[in-house]
Amino acid sequence: MARIVVVKLGGSVITDKTKEFAYRQDVVSALAEEIAGSDVQTVVVHGGGSFGHSVAVKYGLASSSFTKSPEGVWQTRSAMFDLNSMVCRTMAESKLRPYPFSPFNILSFGSMKSSRLWLLGLLKLGLTPVTFGDVVLEKRGFTILSGDTIAFELSRILKPERCIFAMDVDGIHEKDSSVIIPEINYKKLSRLSFNSSQDATGGMRKKIQMAAKIAAMGVEVRFVSGYRRNEFAKALKGEDFYGTKIVR
Repeated sequence: MARIVVVKLGGSVITDKTKEFAYRQDVVSALAEEIAGSDVQTVVVHGGGSFGHSVAVKYGLASSSFTKSPEGVWQTRSAMFDLNSMVCRTMAESKLRPYPFSPFNILSFGSMKSSRLWLLGLLKLGLTPVTFGDVVLEKRGFTILSGDTIAFELSRILKPERCIFAMDVDGIHEKDSSVIIPEINYKKLSRLSFNSSQDATGGMRKKIQMAAKIAAMGVEVRFVSGYRRNEFAKALKGEDFYGTKIVR
């Protein structure tokens, strides 16, 4: 069976977060072409960027808080479905056969085995499953199910060869240093402190938390720039790359 890799496309990579609803088709196209040209079976999850994130912030939706605003919920979900449609269309133009699905599909099966068999079935048929950050209802109200958390859940279900985080930075560097850390143990990773510029919205910190949990399961995690398609391709295929490798 071909190798399986989970890829998280950061919202700050596939959209311009300085402008509302600004989709970066050229970036998604480049990354999709690298996926299509590899021998790797890929499951993709993408963030919300200037689509879901901008709407969620407007209505107070976040992964760390709750709201009961129906207006915010439907608008955020609508924005995410719009972005997912654009991503899948671009992937199809890049010779992939995307299968868009809400993360609730894998959560509703009730067992990891059923979810795994469903995803493996899609991959076996030559499809590329593509999901995204979404809004979930809990006892205290609605909250965001982040793409980073979904990447962890997919890794838990599939036990892939590796998990790639395509970001708007090259990797991880320690506080007061501009040098990228090439490899780090997940235990040491959780003890690092970061420059404020790396964690302006809490996004990097969330990635660190999820990456550490994924690596703790024995799945290698790679942080790489989504703007460097050649480095992304190397990271995807398990080759030496410029970025950060997180191991158990």
